[in-house]
Amino acid sequence: MAESESKGHGTRLDQRKRALVVVEKDLKDAQHNQAKLIEQACATGPPQERADRDFRTQTIMTIRTLLLENALMAFMVALCEHLPSKVSLDCILRILFERSGARMETVSEVVYWVNTAGVSLPYRRLLAEVVEGLCAMELRDQGKPIRVYLKDLPP
Repeated sequence: MAESESKGHGTRLDQRKRALVVVEKDLKDAQHNQAKLIEQACATGPPQERADRDFRTQTIMTIRTLLLENALMAFMVALCEHLPSKVSLDCILRILFERSGARMETVSEVVYWVNTAGVSLPYRRLLAEVVEGLCAMELRDQGKPIRVYLKDLPP
């Protein structure tokens, strides 16, 4: 520094001194922040396993979803064998499973009524085909045959 001052480089030296002060301040701030972070990390304690990240639970849920999807696809394949026209799974879900209806169980059979109120004529025909296909599948619930019928039910 003395050599720089003797050679008349005072202006550049002042700039370097100001830059050094800024860098030293930034270093102190960074060290202070690091100390705070270390303190916070120590205060939280040792890492623990989160229950919602449990691998077994995730695996069970994944397998359950896949089994349900496979069962639904097997049902769809079996149903399509009894239908005269091709129908998509999405269409079946919309016209059959999203409709309201009623269920009655007797000593000898289980009866389902599907509400057809508000269904257009083409969809009503398709729904009739689906219901005929379901009856042709000879489905059973606890040994009792399942019968499916269409009915205009009040909303």
